[in-house]
Amino acid sequence: MKVLAPSPATLKKYGLSLEEWQAILDRQGGVCFVCEQEPTKGRLCIDHFHVKKWKKMPPEQRKLYVRGLLCFRCNTTFVGRGINVRRAQRVADYLQNYESIRPKDDTVWKPPKEKK
Repeated sequence: MKVLAPSPATLKKYGLSLEEWQAILDRQGGVCFVCEQEPTKGRLCIDHFHVKKWKKMPPEQRKLYVRGLLCFRCNTTFVGRGINVRRAQRVADYLQNYESIRPKDDTVWKPPKEKK
């Protein structure tokens, strides 16, 4: 599926030209940076760092805080408001810790069959 360009109003909100947005998309290979998938509905979110007074900044300043393009799921689930490198590393550490202690046979427990 082809990724749809954002509206002119959205580009203006983030201080990006269509060419700048396209350059970001091209750098990411046309997919969400996090999950590396094409968006199911054809649109990627413009992800930005949530800096204080962002809404009051002129567009040319806002674009300095654009981090990349993400699908809706990754934007809201993994890179939501308040994420920073430390928190992201803690999430990775948490998952790696579990990998080191989880059962290795990956068998799924099944309850015993009930007698009729």
